[in-house]
Amino acid sequence: MSSTSLSGRSGVSLLYREVKKRLIADIQSGTVPPGGALPNESDLAKRFEVSIGTVRRAVDELVADNILVRQQGRGTFVGRLDRDRFMFQFFKIAARDGTREFPEVRLHSFSKSRASLEEANALALHGAQPVFRIENILSLKGRPVIHDQIVIATSLFPGLNKRAFEQRTGTVYELYQSDFGLTIVGTEERVRAEAAGESSARLLGLRRGEPVLRIERLALTFDNKPAEFRVSIVDSREFDYVSGAQPTA
Repeated sequence: MSSTSLSGRSGVSLLYREVKKRLIADIQSGTVPPGGALPNESDLAKRFEVSIGTVRRAVDELVADNILVRQQGRGTFVGRLDRDRFMFQFFKIAARDGTREFPEVRLHSFSKSRASLEEANALALHGAQPVFRIENILSLKGRPVIHDQIVIATSLFPGLNKRAFEQRTGTVYELYQSDFGLTIVGTEERVRAEAAGESSARLLGLRRGEPVLRIERLALTFDNKPAEFRVSIVDSREFDYVSGAQPTA
């Protein structure tokens, strides 16, 4: 990556945004891998030929975005999308008494087909491009509670197959990050109540037509680029959607 000086650019705002952009490029390219340490701020300031304050502002924003993690006395690291991060940032289903737990996940199906119009629009695909379709059953307190239906473009995940997906050692987002260099930094969600369809009802032990919660989630990588479209059907008899970070059980 070029180390061309940024000091000739006008305005402090432009300078720190350029530093942030270049740090993101390092993360995307794998120059600084998940869990890897960022160079110290003095070295980064020399590399970009800007002040330490400018570097710190860029790093502060990346920390606030949960992309970087500061560890007292150790430095700043690229955040891993591990189970702690998953529970803190992405998993929003809690028991009605407020307790939360990491779900037990079972793969129900893995297939490949063409994107529907809705999926193509959500994933910013041109036409009916090939996608992977993945269904997971998530259990809490020993019983199935969530039916996840995941759609991802095959072009973003070359070489992904059922075996690799099923035998991953971490979360789905951790697989995206570690094996495909795709970091999920945020989501857009739509939540509504609906009647359970035949497939979800069967998988969750419900009667068809019973009320469930439907969560549509678009997972975004850097620059708000869509990476995953997911529909989660939740048995909400004993569980709620909880917005915001909550302590784990």
